[in-house]
Order: sequence, then structure tokens, then C-alpha cells
Amino acid sequence: MKASFRQSMTWLHTWTGLVVGWVLFFVFVTGTASYATQEITRWMQPERPMQSLLVPDAATQFDMAYQQLRSLPQSQQAQSWTVNLASDARNSSALSASWTAAPEPGERRGPTETLYMDTSSGQPIELAEPVRETAGGRALLRMHYALHYIPADTAILIVGLCTMLMLVAIVTGVVAHKKIIKDFFTYRQQKGLRSWLDAHNLISVSALPFYLMITYSGLLFFLYSYMPLAVPLTYGFEPENRDAYYSELMTQTGSGRVLGLGGGGGGPRQAQTEQGGRSGREGRSVRPLPLGQQAEQFTDLSALVAQTEELWGKGQIRSVTITPAARGQAAQLQITPAYADTIRRSRGAGTLSFNAQTAQAIAASPADVAAAEVFGSSMLGLHEGLFADSWLRWLYLVSGLLGCAMIATGLVLWTVKRRPKLAKTGEYEAGHQLVEKLNVATIAGLSFGLAAYFWANRLIPADLAGRQQWEIHSLFLAWGALALYSFSRPVFIAWRDSLSLAAAAFLLLPLLNALTTERHLGQTLWQQDWALASVDLVFILLGLMLGWAAVKVQRKLGQTKHNTATRNRTATVASAEVL
Repeated sequence: MKASFRQSMTWLHTWTGLVVGWVLFFVFVTGTASYATQEITRWMQPERPMQSLLVPDAATQFDMAYQQLRSLPQSQQAQSWTVNLASDARNSSALSASWTAAPEPGERRGPTETLYMDTSSGQPIELAEPVRETAGGRALLRMHYALHYIPADTAILIVGLCTMLMLVAIVTGVVAHKKIIKDFFTYRQQKGLRSWLDAHNLISVSALPFYLMITYSGLLFFLYSYMPLAVPLTYGFEPENRDAYYSELMTQTGSGRVLGLGGGGGGPRQAQTEQGGRSGREGRSVRPLPLGQQAEQFTDLSALVAQTEELWGKGQIRSVTITPAARGQAAQLQITPAYADTIRRSRGAGTLSFNAQTAQAIAASPADVAAAEVFGSSMLGLHEGLFADSWLRWLYLVSGLLGCAMIATGLVLWTVKRRPKLAKTGEYEAGHQLVEKLNVATIAGLSFGLAAYFWANRLIPADLAGRQQWEIHSLFLAWGALALYSFSRPVFIAWRDSLSLAAAAFLLLPLLNALTTERHLGQTLWQQDWALASVDLVFILLGLMLGWAAVKVQRKLGQTKHNTATRNRTATVASAEVL
């Protein structure tokens, strides 16, 4: 009975992993890259100033940028002002002031202009070239859950289904391995199928807690999309019934105001204080002035920034945004943290908002939160990893790469396990050949496409209209071209050529960077801009790993040819002896 149950779990593990493995590999690759969203975007905008080594406190930086915004004629009619502070945190590299202009008719948002400043003097930095527009790391982050070229709602459901099946594959894999601890310390080289199985087990067990956490927490992000009827069937289908659900989910704050979740995904609603409400009502009686004129009535905003930095800690403020009074709302000062100092997502360490005229707090955090909300927000925080410092983010990144390797070795293991049986008969099933080709196209092809994404960032003209989309198109065009090639060649040759091409594409990226920009690896290491330098170093590491895999395939191909030649000579000699 036990053997039968374990065999059933092994069968379920094998087929659930195979059916959704190719989609999961794409999700894991782009999701792993999303842990370096800020660093990737910085690399793809080489015109931006490098990271400052010594920076003043947040209040001093804000005051310098704020005075620039007040003095610039082009920023006086802006919809908002934003000051991005320089710090040693990953989210920021240079002091900058941005303003968003009024939108054109039919547009939701106007264009944004940015002014970079020297952190020591506050004087504007004259950039040699305008900062190029790029899809950056956020495009990879979005592909991680919304794919591309298909409606987002459909993509979210597809990824959700694949994620649920992955959770099944992980649990059944644990059940199927009766020697899971021993497998963690076992790897036998050059043993064919046994080596592939050892590699898959070793990678799977080494980061098993991460796989369970990232898979389960990923399902919570779109909980209401996966179970749209759960709340309406219990509370009712009217909007007020849904509000009742959110009110029960969040307990009341100390002031007696309810802080609920907004929308299906759940972002915190801002509960206004009485001071903020009065300021909003007063704003209805007069026509709103331009932001530049309203700034004359603002309180000492630098003092609020200083108090917030004292509360959060040095370097923990990422940006400060000022919005004018309009539509009955008071002018606001919003202070955003560099990253959360707790695991809980956007709770307690989230954005603080103040009335820009009275300095009264507008946003409030819940004093007592329901256990369900604490659990949910903590799981989402673990998934995003925004709370993590540099070392823990590297651990996230390494665990994500191990997840990619786990899926890749599992897909290859399926074909390696069945190839000897098919080789005896000399007839390969069409399904087996399809899986082999899809493995090459997905694992090696996506790797090459990802490298092409970064190549496109450097080669596409900086002033080309819609260049962000062309960067993304380049990823899928390169991926598709290599996939077509892999389907037209024998499997081992396709593996060797595809892996070699992907390895070369990654290894040459730092050289391309040095030839096309001034932000090459030599400069970033000399200036100790470790975040920017790490992107080039990771490219080299990925290229070496793919190159090592290509060499292993070449050796296997040479061994196969040698064995074939030996069998042919033996058969020829045997025939001659018979004759």
C-alpha cells in the first residue's frame, strides 16, 4: 500500500511538472530577475548619474531639490512634484527632482521631466545625453505574472493554474522521495540518468522552503481573481456588501476609523483624520491655485522629512511627493520608504501622508489588524522581498536561480529517463521528440531572448518612438528565432548551438556596455557602485554557466559519435568474418 501510494505521488509529480514546466520556467526566470528590478532599470539607463558615495541627510537633500522645483518656471503648473533621494539603498542612485505636467486631452497622465542634482551643492547636473526611455526591470516583473501579448486577466489565470500545479508537484515530490535528507548530500557524476536525478534532487531540496513559500504566497496575490465568488456568495453582490467584508477583515484603529483593503488585490485605503477632512472641505470653496503658488502657503516640509527619517532610520526614505490641493482634497506631502523594515507588506512602514499646509497626518496605519490580514500581508511581503537587505536579496536571487535550475533539470530528466527505452527499439515517439525540442526552445531559447533584451537596450536608438516595446519585442523575436532553429536540428546539436549562442550573448554584454556607454564595469567598480557593477558581473556568471552546459553537451555529443562509430566498426568486422 505504501509503495503504491508513493508510486502514485511519483506519477503525479512527474506529469504535473511536465505539463506546466515550460510556463513555470518563464515565470521563474522573469520572477527571479524582478528581485533586481531597480538595478536592471539603472543599467538600462546609463545616462543617469552614478551612485553617490557620501550623501547628506534626507532633509538637506529634500530642501535642495524643493528649492529647485520652486524656482523652475516649467514646474509651476505641474500636477505633482517628486524628490528622489540619493542613498546607499538599492532604490536610489542620485538626487533628482521630477514634475509631472498636465495631461493632454484623452490622456490619463502627463509627461514627466526629471532634473538630476549634485548631492553636495544641490546644483543641476548637465547630462551628456537625455535619459533614454526603457522597459527596464519592471517589464520583466510584469511578465512574471501577466506574461505578454495576451490579456492580463487571462494571463493571470494561466499563471495561477500553473502555480497551483507547481505546488502540487512540490508536495508530491517531497512525498515521493523517501530518502530526501540523503538526496541532499548525494551527487554522482557521469552516471547518466542517475546524475540527472541526483542534480534534480540536490537543487530541489537545497531551497525547498523557498519554493514552498514563493509558490504559496504567489497564489495569494490574485486570491480574488482565482476565487471571484468567495466573497459575494457570503456577503452579497452589492458594492456595500463587499465593503462590509473588508471592514471585518480589518479591525478598527485606535481613533475608531476603519482602515480597509481597496480593490480586489488589496492595497491599503487611507483613512483621513478630521484635520485632513476639514482641509479638503475648505479647498472646495476656492479655485485651486497652481502648485507653484500653493507652495508659498506650505509649512516647513523639510522638518517633516527630518522627523520621518528619525523615525525610520538614516537612508530609509526613497522619495517625497507633493500634490496640490484639488477636488476638495488638501495639498499633500507623501513620504515613501526605501523598503519596508518589516516582512509585512505595506503595513506600518508604508507611505506617510501629511497636509502640506498644516503638517497634520492624513494617512493612518491600523493599530490592531485582524490575524487574517497580518498573515496575508506577511506572505505577500515575503514573496516580494522588499524588506530584505543586500545579503538577503542575494539569497532571494540565488534561490530563484536554483528554482530555474530545478524546473530545467526536471524537464530534461523526463526525456533522459525515457531515451534508453526508446533507443532499444530505434523508434522515438513523437511526444518524446516534442518534449525534447520544447526543452531546448524554452531553456536555451529564453536565456538567449533575455540576453537579447539587454542587447536591444544598447543598440536601439535612444530617441526611437516606442523603444520600450521594441526592447520587449526583441526578447520574443530572438527567443522565437532560436526556437525555430532548435526544432530544425537534431536535439544534441540544437542544445549545443543554442546554449553556446546564449552564453556568448551574456558574456559579450559587458563588452557591449563598455563600447556604447561610459558606465562600463571598470568605471562602476572603480567608483564602488556595487549595485550597477553587479549587473555586469551577473551577466558574466550566467554566460559562464551556459557555456559550461554547452561544453558538457559537446562532450556528450562527441561520446555519442564515438560510440556510434565503434558500433559500426564492430558490425563491419562481424560481417566480414561471416563472409
